[in-house]
Amino acid sequence: MIRNFTKHVSVVSLLAVIINSNILSAQNNLSPSSRWLLSSEISNHDKNVFTSAGNFLHCFIQVTPELDIAALEACQATINTKAGNIYTVTIPLANLAQLSNVKGIEYIEASTMFNGPGAKNDLEQKQTHVDKVHAGVANGLPQDYFGKDVIVGIVDIGFQTDNPTMYDATGTKNRIVRYWHQSYNLGTPPAGFNYGSERTTEADILAQPDNDGIHGTHVTGIAAGSGFTSPNLMYRGIASEADIVLVTIKYANDTIPGSAIGDYRVANPNIIDAYKYIFDYANSVGKPAVINLSWGMHSGPHDGTSLFDLATKSIVGPGNILVGANGNEGANNMHIQFNLNSDTSRTFMIENGRQYRTKESVYCDFWGEAGKSFKMQVSFLDTNNKVVASSPWISSSADAVKKYSLFDPLTLQAFTVTYLVEDNYINNTKSNITVMANNSDQARYHIVLTVTGQGRVDGWNSGASMTWSNGSFTDNLYKTDFRGKYVNGNTESTMGENGGTSDAVISVGAVAARNKYTNFTGKENDDSWYVKVGDITPFSSKGPTMDGRIKPDISAPGYDVPSSINRNQIAPWMLNNVVAKTVFKNDTNYWMVASGTSMAAPHVTGIVALLLEANPTLSPTQIRAILQQTAERDSFTGNVPNNRFGWGRANAFEAIKQALLTSSVNTLNKGNQSFLLFPNPSNNGVTVSLNGFQSGSATLIITDISGRVIFDKTILLSNAEHKEYLDLSTIDAGLYMINVTQGNVSMASKLLKM
Repeated sequence: MIRNFTKHVSVVSLLAVIINSNILSAQNNLSPSSRWLLSSEISNHDKNVFTSAGNFLHCFIQVTPELDIAALEACQATINTKAGNIYTVTIPLANLAQLSNVKGIEYIEASTMFNGPGAKNDLEQKQTHVDKVHAGVANGLPQDYFGKDVIVGIVDIGFQTDNPTMYDATGTKNRIVRYWHQSYNLGTPPAGFNYGSERTTEADILAQPDNDGIHGTHVTGIAAGSGFTSPNLMYRGIASEADIVLVTIKYANDTIPGSAIGDYRVANPNIIDAYKYIFDYANSVGKPAVINLSWGMHSGPHDGTSLFDLATKSIVGPGNILVGANGNEGANNMHIQFNLNSDTSRTFMIENGRQYRTKESVYCDFWGEAGKSFKMQVSFLDTNNKVVASSPWISSSADAVKKYSLFDPLTLQAFTVTYLVEDNYINNTKSNITVMANNSDQARYHIVLTVTGQGRVDGWNSGASMTWSNGSFTDNLYKTDFRGKYVNGNTESTMGENGGTSDAVISVGAVAARNKYTNFTGKENDDSWYVKVGDITPFSSKGPTMDGRIKPDISAPGYDVPSSINRNQIAPWMLNNVVAKTVFKNDTNYWMVASGTSMAAPHVTGIVALLLEANPTLSPTQIRAILQQTAERDSFTGNVPNNRFGWGRANAFEAIKQALLTSSVNTLNKGNQSFLLFPNPSNNGVTVSLNGFQSGSATLIITDISGRVIFDKTILLSNAEHKEYLDLSTIDAGLYMINVTQGNVSMASKLLKM
């Protein structure tokens, strides 16, 4: 195959336009996408896609303590969010090069990533046991839980603020307390930000338009909708008494229309800004908050080291929780892995559904191993398996931005290939090559990638770079069958960036709580051939992350989930999925089923709101541990944890019981005695520190949450300060009580074993 491949290189005609490397060589702190914006290899049209009105750009910057604020301000940069050493800033595109020279800026990532939201209640609430939590008193809980005094934040698009589900169960009070539309500039931005419009009164919130699809309204209804006007409130969400804060995500270019097949470009810094906005509001009113992001992309290292993921770690904390959708690529071979030892491997890069298009475009992101380099070449193969055009080889060992215009010398059919190269990403020392390839005639030509080098190379195919689609890798295209010769893609590690890779985000996979429904016309839709109730959906993305972590963390209903939708964006093709129509304030509203991890994530978001109502200071680590330890397991889940279900299906009832037992206070005092556990939570062992007890013996007992004694020891206290180390390595993960008794003094504390 190598022989045939090289045989035709001599007939390839090549027109290469290479950027002036001297211009960018000094700007080593620019990400590949940032260098692309400064290069001659991006058209004015594409450049405008990534800038707001006035040619402003949204960026992440990674900074050091030596940051020169005056120089930053001289670039006309506005700081929006500080998340540890990761800042989000807005800056004129013309000043990007100047920004790269500011002292104390280690790395700049201009927002040019390509994102697409995945198309990404009664049976659902039974499967998750939320119904038992809503009827808490009847099921032995201290109260009924509906998310009261908790903030549920939804970061999305397509909100209908006057939808009846946004009101309380009587339809009298709208529960949206804040709304920031990041792309709507006919108003005042929130304090601390310089873009978009904030709405703080009910009248202004109801008047704010967001005619960008139905996604956000559906997601909000699942997490926190009241279900008002739905039959017997049957489409009530999980945290139906929570306060709601909405943020419509800002597109990099506000003029791009949103639609099912439109161009969705999201500036990642704006999502971090949304997180900060919601948490800041929640903290200002003294309430805990959980934020849902049913959104994702596949540009990035998939190992938790992206600037977005690092920023999330600085944003979260006790009572400030993030939940994300794991992704909808579980049945798509959009991931590929090459294991190289100076050999050569090939694959086809395709845009899914290419047979329905005249042209084909792919956007693929490849990451090598730390300390190892690789090279690649893109070629175009005709239906006679003849290479008609190839780009030069590009190496990951040197930063570069290069674009090549190619053509078939016989037909003069044109192709383009663009490479964005980074030899050493600052946060993981891996090399990275992003490839954008355009095929002007998919029926006649195929896009071939050839890779050589050392070590493991992982890649993700996001589909077209300038339209919303998806892509994959294959070794077999119609009559071009290279199985055994080319490398096929796979469905492993298909969890998305944003919602599926950060260890600060609770990532959610999708299971089925139903596989059939009857729409409002009486037509039954039966999908039992596709998925079984209780099983993971085929589309639910899988782990592991590139640093070996299991994802998703937990799974929840995400198939044919009924919820509210934006009545202003109902389309004829959606009517088959509409299960009810109701009237509210003389307007017809629609309730529709939809599928995706976009629907699974808000189930967990709502459950987390219930946990925060029970225990407002729970940390992200504690909540993740509680959800994982109480998850349901059965023959569908198999042995857990695994990279399909995570730790199993979410069980809200068992989770809230454990949340009620979990204390964020690890020091207890009684008279002159104090009792301290550290660390808590603990992985392997815990130190019990006793102060003020009398010399002599004391009893130390550990019980599980059912009261079963699993450890019983008599300890000898020789002085007023005593430390006792307990080895927990043989104890299963879970919540335990540690009790110390001496005479008539007894003290107990909760311990979370991870």
